Amino acid sequence: MKIVCIGGGHGLSQVLTALRPLNNDISAIIATTDNGGSTGKLRQAKNCIAYGDIRRCILALANSNNLLTLIAQQRFENAGELSSHSLGNLILLALSQVTQKPSEAIYWLCQLLDVQQTILPMSDQVTDLSATLIDGSKIVGECEIDALTELPQALGLTNPVQAPQQAINDILSADYVFIGPGSLLTSVLPVLLVENIQTALKNTMATRIFITNKTTENSVASLIRNQANELWATKILGFKFYDLILGQDAIFALDDRNLPLCEINQNDTLHDVTQLKHVLSQFICTKNQCKSTYKTNTNIIH
Repeated sequence: MKIVCIGGGHGLSQVLTALRPLNNDISAIIATTDNGGSTGKLRQAKNCIAYGDIRRCILALANSNNLLTLIAQQRFENAGELSSHSLGNLILLALSQVTQKPSEAIYWLCQLLDVQQTILPMSDQVTDLSATLIDGSKIVGECEIDALTELPQALGLTNPVQAPQQAINDILSADYVFIGPGSLLTSVLPVLLVENIQTALKNTMATRIFITNKTTENSVASLIRNQANELWATKILGFKFYDLILGQDAIFALDDRNLPLCEINQNDTLHDVTQLKHVLSQFICTKNQCKSTYKTNTNIIH
């Protein structure tokens, strides 16, 4: 079974952690427009794509007992210009300078960490997220857009980019495409704004499942009326990018383990990975096994 995951940030790494024991044929297509933290500093200095979310997703799939995995997670402290930088980001930047192509750099870090799944950037080309406000003014940069006090009328990329061909092939051959969770405007939508990814999502025979956030975002996305994030995003994109929505209520409804709440991670913002794994396992099964489960799921997931 072929699975494609789309998004960025902590949300996508959680989904990958949940899926890793269930299926090995996974491709993740990750947003590359982040301009904050260590990633933002590297982008400003080297005009590169954002590596932070890519690093996080690679490490989610790597063996946690691998020494290089532990080293790649480390951040420099009290180290002058290196302070706050993640070593994993620096390794990816160094590899990209050697290979001259971010997707190649990502491939080789995956090889070094023995990550069997496929990690791809939304594009090898540099671009930024751009928002157009109601008065026609434009705001550029994820951090700046997240901090807005009004919802933008449109979102776009500062320059058109194309996804790697493998990302397109994987979407077209997928059985499931999981989108999100994560910051709607700055983790999920950037990938969906890439033109050839849009075309692939429109043409794929895969079931496209939008996993919503556990709680309301602490960003401009909190202004979306009635929290109908998928409807607002569909309007921005100009096409319906999902077939099913897997929200927190549906996740609890599909969790048939009958565990007391105290045994489920009560983190305010992040999904419980064990619970997510159990729910996603109801999709990741053989066709015969899925028949009865799928009928049940379609009554719960809207």
